[in-house]
Amino acid sequence: MMIDANLLPFSVDELVKSKAWHDATPEQRRKFISASITFDTVLTHYADKYREKKTIKGEFIACVLWDFYYDLFCNPLEQGNGFDFELDYYYENDIDQYSERLLDEALHPKRWIKALKQAYRENKAKIIEGATKENGDIDLDLINDDSVEYRDYLY
Repeated sequence: MMIDANLLPFSVDELVKSKAWHDATPEQRRKFISASITFDTVLTHYADKYREKKTIKGEFIACVLWDFYYDLFCNPLEQGNGFDFELDYYYENDIDQYSERLLDEALHPKRWIKALKQAYRENKAKIIEGATKENGDIDLDLINDDSVEYRDYLY
């Protein structure tokens, strides 16, 4: 199966070098690409939706969603043998399990939002403090500096 990398919203340069990719059947590859595109599209939609609100809470949700995206999806695909490691460590070397995980996440995005709203409620003062510059102004860009520590709410 040939992949036109220009048509995908993520990099597959390292993926296609992985043992797991070479061992996968064409059907497994199609399923993985389909689940990946679905996951990417849904997460991007929700991250953009909340970022557009231009509020501390909206920016917080968007930043944590992107941290989750990179942790669950991009890092394994883009880091050398990361895909093989991810499959071995978390999915028993079964690309179908990983595909199903991505698709399950994409089909239930409200879980993300519910968990992140809870995280925001529980940590609101700390999040606001992290987004506040020395002069007292709110800087939404500062939220990204600390958002990774809230990613565990999505696992």
